[in-house]
Amino acid sequence: MKRKSSKAKYFALSKYVEAALKKAEYAKDENGVVIAKVPKASGFFAQGDSFEEARANLQDVIEGNVILALQLGLEIPHIEGVEIKEIDHAQTETT
Repeated sequence: MKRKSSKAKYFALSKYVEAALKKAEYAKDENGVVIAKVPKASGFFAQGDSFEEARANLQDVIEGNVILALQLGLEIPHIEGVEIKEIDHAQTETT
């Protein structure tokens, strides 16, 4: 059995989402659809027929993108005020 060291990300998803939503910008397009986006956070955008719907959709998008990034080992966009810590942990491999 071999042990291999890897990094685990440690942060509160709810605080991350809350901080991202505070940074969100909202605008209406030419058809009256509300577009919500988090500046400097690739993939953090959504739309809705109202501010409330766009915000709720954006929350779902942020949560989904963060979970996907964690599953795939991708970088999570930096949100000011939220620290994402990386901790070492050992994985056991069987041969």
